[in-house]
Amino acid sequence: MPKAVLYARVSSKEQEREGYSIPAQVELLREYALRHDIEIAKEFTDVETAKQSGRTGFNEMLKLLKKNKAINIILVEKTDRLYRNLPDYTTLAEYPVDMHFVKEGTVISPNSHSSEKFVHWIKVGMAKQYIDNLSEEVRKGLKQKAEQGFCTGKPPYGYIKRDKKYSILDPEKAPFIKRAFEIYSYGDKSLTKTVELLYEQGFIYKSNQHKITKGQLEHLLKNPFYYGMIKFKEHLFRGVHEPLVSKELFDKVQIAFKKDNKPQYVNKHDFAFAGMLTCEECGCTITAELKKGRYIYYHCTGGKGECEQKSKYIPQDKLEEMFDEAAKRVSITTEHRHFWVQGLKESFGNAKEFNQERINSLNQQKERIKERLEKLYIDKLDGKITESFWEEKHNQWNNELDTIIRLLAAHEKTTARAMEEGVRILELLENFYREYSGESPMEKAEMLKIILSNSELKDGILSYSYRRPFNIFAENHACIKKLPGWDSNLQPFG
Repeated sequence: MPKAVLYARVSSKEQEREGYSIPAQVELLREYALRHDIEIAKEFTDVETAKQSGRTGFNEMLKLLKKNKAINIILVEKTDRLYRNLPDYTTLAEYPVDMHFVKEGTVISPNSHSSEKFVHWIKVGMAKQYIDNLSEEVRKGLKQKAEQGFCTGKPPYGYIKRDKKYSILDPEKAPFIKRAFEIYSYGDKSLTKTVELLYEQGFIYKSNQHKITKGQLEHLLKNPFYYGMIKFKEHLFRGVHEPLVSKELFDKVQIAFKKDNKPQYVNKHDFAFAGMLTCEECGCTITAELKKGRYIYYHCTGGKGECEQKSKYIPQDKLEEMFDEAAKRVSITTEHRHFWVQGLKESFGNAKEFNQERINSLNQQKERIKERLEKLYIDKLDGKITESFWEEKHNQWNNELDTIIRLLAAHEKTTARAMEEGVRILELLENFYREYSGESPMEKAEMLKIILSNSELKDGILSYSYRRPFNIFAENHACIKKLPGWDSNLQPFG
């Protein structure tokens, strides 16, 4: 009788408390093992957030598989229960085991056809894309809250929350933060000196910490919340809370922080990659200059002082060659676009099923809270509870209801959105390099800005990161090559 390990995972403590996910997965997998005469050697479970690093059960399962070669099957409910990300997928690809995805009705083994493995890889990528899309929809709800002038999380030091929504000044802590702004605004004292002065005047930052650190103080002094603004991502919105300092005082503090880091050359020519690169050594901008009237060279500005990269020049054509390699890694052919779209359709069906389960659960929670609010109101009318108790619970449950309604809206949008975005991205990357290679350096730079971020230069070597989800395509080569039996004729990138 073949031996297997059982693995079940939920993506949050809330799902575990709802009592349906882990027990349902385990029961399903046990029944499957019984029907197929598979002996379950050990069961592993994890209850963690989808993006949290480290999984105790998952790691213990890998240790057992490595130690006991007789166990060659993993039983799991669905693709997104086993993998959280592509590194998980790559790690498991190194184990000679059969993976049974019971709800999807598929088995992936070292002997599976390469096309099956590729479609499976698509599902892994889409599971991650689904999480990213859901997060994006939730962020939209938070942005809306910021636009209305409310703090999206815990208010900064010196403020406290009232009624779970409004931020009000903390009478004990706020005066010290205002004093910190006043001391530093003169520009004649360092952060270290400001910390010392505040401590001498009685400022104890936290109960377990005597002095505020330089980093903590700098973070506070750069927070626009203190002059009445809400910062969400890179946008500022007028807050409904009372400002602690004036905009004038806040600006004076920012001037005190400011350091001169301007490029030393004023560009009069169109330098294609200017503004795209920073120096890996010192963090300054990489600038460009013209030599002999026609040759373009790039180097560090050295704006923060001495930097070895300031004297190391790299010609534009050499830089362009290195960027060309980045463009190649995300380009796909027309044939492979069709193949990916088919995989997206399969993944879309699985995501839809998972999404509906979550929507049903959220609707149940919503109805429970509505029932509580109705009963609470009746108890108030009957005099069974005090006015203060009614107000506290009414505010708490209404906030929970708002969160659930926002999550429902996100789930209702995210599956279709993931499919639409997936197709749009595939269309963009179809023959990407072929189109890219025919463009001018300026137009190439614009295309690169779509797929790359954090481009740095050091010793004539270019480094960069791919923006999401283009990183999935760039990493595809490495992931698929680790799978046994991969047919090189199906490699999607050229």
